[in-house]
Amino acid sequence: MTANPSIIDLDIRLFKSDDGYRVTAQAPDSGLAEADLDDKTILSEAFQEKLAQIREEPFSTDKDLFRDIGETLFQALIRDQVQDLFFALLKSAQKENAYLRLRLHIDERAIELASLPWEFMHHDDVFLGTQIQTLLTRQLLNLDYGSIESLQVQGKPRTLIVIPEVSNLDTEKEEKAIVQALHTAQLPYDVLKGKVTLQALDDALAAETYTIFHFIGHGVFEQDDKGVMHGKLRFNAPEEDLPPGEDAIWVSETELQSLLGNYQSLKLVILNGCEVGMVSERPEGEGFWGIAPALLRAGIPAIVAMQYPIRDDVAIQFAETFYRRLTSSHWAGHVDIAVTLARNACLLAYPEDRGFATPVLYLRSKDGVIFTLASSATPEVNTLCEETPKPPSTLLYRYRNLEMTALIDRAHALFSRLQRIVEQIDNLAAEPTGSDAWRLRRYKRHRDKIERELDELQDVLRWRAFEACQELTTLRERVTEKEAERDALEEAGEYVSFDLKNDIFAMHERILALEDILEEVREVISEV
Repeated sequence: MTANPSIIDLDIRLFKSDDGYRVTAQAPDSGLAEADLDDKTILSEAFQEKLAQIREEPFSTDKDLFRDIGETLFQALIRDQVQDLFFALLKSAQKENAYLRLRLHIDERAIELASLPWEFMHHDDVFLGTQIQTLLTRQLLNLDYGSIESLQVQGKPRTLIVIPEVSNLDTEKEEKAIVQALHTAQLPYDVLKGKVTLQALDDALAAETYTIFHFIGHGVFEQDDKGVMHGKLRFNAPEEDLPPGEDAIWVSETELQSLLGNYQSLKLVILNGCEVGMVSERPEGEGFWGIAPALLRAGIPAIVAMQYPIRDDVAIQFAETFYRRLTSSHWAGHVDIAVTLARNACLLAYPEDRGFATPVLYLRSKDGVIFTLASSATPEVNTLCEETPKPPSTLLYRYRNLEMTALIDRAHALFSRLQRIVEQIDNLAAEPTGSDAWRLRRYKRHRDKIERELDELQDVLRWRAFEACQELTTLRERVTEKEAERDALEEAGEYVSFDLKNDIFAMHERILALEDILEEVREVISEV
């Protein structure tokens, strides 16, 4: 059964200012916190020398160095008002059994900050990027990729595993780990390996509807003859009979954007290739450049990429844990949680290797959920279909312009705010001072106002759910009739029109959408 953990989003934005760098932080129910980034420390020669040690080969290094770098990054970013807000939200999340998600947004005029390994951030004896209480994701400001999208898909997501032919990588173990996790979860997948040309990849993507694209192979982030940095993936050349090692073509970020941008079903791209998570400045001198920014521009909402070269055994550990957590356990379907738990598995298995902080997650999604596994809660949805009293017309009119998803989001936000206000009331009542009486009255009035609105929302949601159930019943009857008509034509060997097929497909899509909405309504009513 897929869990739906409560997540508090803390958006942390980094900007370049006239005299350095500015940090702002804000949660949905908080004011704006501000601070100056300690850029003198993290851009100093001494700190850059430590980062150079992380990048050096061989892969392993001193784990004390990881903690030192992580503490420096944390203290440079989480300061002053930002620090106050961070710890207040973290405490609140711990009390509410929720998770705090740190969404790091970096402005294009501060590209040098995007190349820092924030995944090493360390505080209170833990690396934040390895703990589900402090989920760490990234976004790039100023990219023209539209609004934040939902990752969630209807039905079971199909995965395409792409493994170009190469002689010096242990790809079989990683392939086996991924396939085993997908097979256990009964999720469909295809493997494209051997001589993988761009044409072969394009043909595979055109033949099926894929949600997840997983690349296993070589990647580079290097300078060309003109001094421009490029992120590239290694595929196989189309020519036949080329000697081993000479059949490589290196596909640039713009070519990948052009190819994958045509397949809008892709929700998650995982690139297990060295340095493909690195970014730099565009050749024109403005904006982000690299494979991750290119794929974000292509419309892909979630990207996992490696900011350093990664050892085969660490990459296998990451992939195996990521897919097992993504396809099973309490957090099935949650991309950000699966990445976090996979990082932690790498840290536990290889504590002296940088691999745990190598995967970078670029995520532009409200909840990080890519799919929902079948749940035993489905029968409870039926209780929403029982006839319910119709709310007053004035109440329905008040919420007439809000879709059900907007009503659900509103209810979640109000309930979260209510919990914080009740906590503030309890704290003031437990340790009263002379000046607390007016605060208590204000908080209680606010509490009563939110509770009234929540009651109204529940009544409206129950009525909307009842209407959705009626539509669902009608649709199921109509699709049964249409499918019978189609089957009769097929049995008679007669032509089945495109319009008929399209009607059946559209009705199935609407049925799935209504079922998902009813499940969300059930959850929010249960929570509130």
